Amino acid sequence: MRKVITFLGRQKKETTYQFEGVAYTGRVFAEALRQFVDYDRMLVFVTPEAKTDAWPVLAALGDSRIQAVDIPCGETTEEMWGIFSAVTECVDEEETVVFDITHGLRSLPFLVFLFAAYLKSAKRVTIEAIYYGAFELGKDRPAPVVDLSDFVTMLDWLTATDQFTQTGNAGRLADLIRMQGDSEGATVLASHALSRISRAAFLCQPFTLIEQVDDLDRALESTRMALHTSARPFDVVHSEVSKTFGQFRADRADPRAMLRAQYRLIEWYYGNNQLMLAVTLAREWLVSAVTYRLERPIDLGREARQEMEHAITGLERIGSRPGFTVACLNEYGRRIHDEWPDWRELRGLCSALASVRNTLDHAEHQKDAMKLEKIVKKIDTVIIPKLRGLAEAWGII
Repeated sequence: MRKVITFLGRQKKETTYQFEGVAYTGRVFAEALRQFVDYDRMLVFVTPEAKTDAWPVLAALGDSRIQAVDIPCGETTEEMWGIFSAVTECVDEEETVVFDITHGLRSLPFLVFLFAAYLKSAKRVTIEAIYYGAFELGKDRPAPVVDLSDFVTMLDWLTATDQFTQTGNAGRLADLIRMQGDSEGATVLASHALSRISRAAFLCQPFTLIEQVDDLDRALESTRMALHTSARPFDVVHSEVSKTFGQFRADRADPRAMLRAQYRLIEWYYGNNQLMLAVTLAREWLVSAVTYRLERPIDLGREARQEMEHAITGLERIGSRPGFTVACLNEYGRRIHDEWPDWRELRGLCSALASVRNTLDHAEHQKDAMKLEKIVKKIDTVIIPKLRGLAEAWGII
C-alpha cells in the first residue's frame, strides 16, 4: 500500500506549484500533491487549530482515501513523542510512504527524517519521497517542489558504515553501493571487495584481510569517481572505511609489519567486543611473535609451527607437571627460559589463552565450563594486558 503522510498548519493560500515541469494548484500543498502522486491513502495530521482552519480544504474534496489524524501541538517533549507514535502507528510493515513536510510545525522536517529512519529500520518501509513545496518562493513564479528523500539515505550510509567499521559486517554497505551503479562497473567491484574483506574479518582470516585492504581501497576510489554526486555521503564512507581498515595494511614480506597489522586486528576485535575472534587470533599471533623474537622465519608449516608451540606450552609444564623440568624443554623453550626475562609473562599469557580459547571453542559443552563472567574477566585483566605488554617489550608495536 502507498500512503501519503502530510501535515497541515493553519494557513491556506492558493499557490501554484511546479513539479517536473508541470504546474499544479492548491490552497494547501496536499491539494496539489494529490494531482501528481498516486496513493491508496492520504493521512493528514492536524492539530486542533489546523483541523479548524485548513482541513476543510481537503475535506471538501470528498475523497474517501483522505483521512484526518489528530495530533497535539508539539509544545512539550511528551507531545512530540505523541506525534511520533501517531505517525509510526499508522504505517504498516513493508508499505510505501510519501511524506509532505510543506506545512505544520517548524520542527516537522527534523521529525520526519527520524520517522523515515525508524520506519525503514523497524518496519522495512520504502520511503518513496519527502516533498517540500517551497510556497515562499512562489510569489512571481510557480513554487518549486523539492524531493528531500536523498538525504534520508545519509542515515543509511552512516549506519552501514558504522556497522562495517565496528563489526566487519559489510552487508548493508555493499548493498547500498550495489544499488547505486550498474551490474558490471566499479560499484560491483567495490561491493565484492567489501564482501570479501567482511568475510575475512568475520572468519578470522587475517592474511586474506590484509591482502584485501589495497584492493578495497582501489575499488572504493573507483566507486567514488563513478558515483560523482549521486551518492555524496560516499565520500564520508570512503574516508571512514579507509581509516579503519587501512591500519591493517602490511607488506607480506616484512614479518614485523605483518605482526603489527595482526596485533592491530586483535585490538580492533577486542575494542569492538568480538572477544572470541580476539582470543583466536591472539593465540596464533603469539606463536608467530615468539618465532620472530627468536629470529626464526615465521613458517606456517605444521612441523615448524608445532615446534614453536611446544616451546611455549612447555613453559607451562614447569612446576605444574611432576618431573617436568627445564631440561625437558625443546631447544627453543630452553632459550626462552634462559634468555628472556619475561618468560613468566609469556607462560601466564599462554596458559590464559589456552583455557579461554578451549572454553570458547567448546561452546559451554563441557562439564564445569568456565563461566561467562570469568571468561570476560580473564580476557580483560590477563590476556589483553599481557599481550600488550609483550608486544611492546618485543618491539612489535
